[in-house]
Amino acid sequence: MKDDIKNSQEPTSQHCTIAVDLQQVIFIPSLTHGDMFYLRQLSLFNLGIHIGDTNQAFMCLWHEGTTGRGGNEIASCVLKVLRANATNKKILNLWTDNCIGQNKNKMMLLALILLVKEGTLDEIHHKYLVKGHSYLPCDRDFALIEKRKRVTKTIVLDDVDKMITSTRHNNPFKVVRMNNEDFFDFKTASDTYLNTTKLNITKASWIKIQKDYPTQVSFKKSFSDLEELTTVNVLKKGKSESFRNISVPLLNCTSRITDEKKQNLRTMIGFLADEEHKQFYQSLTT
Repeated sequence: MKDDIKNSQEPTSQHCTIAVDLQQVIFIPSLTHGDMFYLRQLSLFNLGIHIGDTNQAFMCLWHEGTTGRGGNEIASCVLKVLRANATNKKILNLWTDNCIGQNKNKMMLLALILLVKEGTLDEIHHKYLVKGHSYLPCDRDFALIEKRKRVTKTIVLDDVDKMITSTRHNNPFKVVRMNNEDFFDFKTASDTYLNTTKLNITKASWIKIQKDYPTQVSFKKSFSDLEELTTVNVLKKGKSESFRNISVPLLNCTSRITDEKKQNLRTMIGFLADEEHKQFYQSLTT
């Protein structure tokens, strides 16, 4: 990973290296009222996308009142940031951990295939950290955010947005607010079009996708130079024609706030002074 980052920082390099990871849950509101200790707070999710070339970082932010934090959501965040021209280079090295529910699955694979198929990128190398060695540049970014949060009063989502943006003065983090229309149902689409039995994603360490044949996916089970890439076709039989015009449906976003938590959030409204803050939580609990 360090070699990839170093190579991508060369002036003539056509490679871009990014790291993707999900921060620990951020809870709001951060109040000091004594009863807060016994109440459930609203969970916020923050997916960090660190660009190794420029040390720039995008923070994709949403809360559990919008949707959860599974494979569909993670793939949708990566798709949105890369489609928005986070890099003008055409070869991408993507580093993630081995979390099957979030990164190492058919949903992320389909998102990357689409980025190559539509011409956003020419080639993608998705590489997974060796288990037990899972430190990413995102972890350093998250540590700065956690430090900033300890001295910042965050009541609603806008406060967290401002807190993250102000965390780093040089090359500040860019917050990407994720809304319902930004999340896609990659699970349904991948079940329809992809067959990854021969690929065996769970044991792969390196997956390669190229623009000429985006569904001909190459993979390795280690980073050893002695092991060569094996190529398999992940497109289901009879799906070639319809895949040319594939349209991934929007995710049916539903609130993940439990009835018990809604009751707790209603209690917290009484501790708030600002009317806009009260309206934010009232809209989530009705």
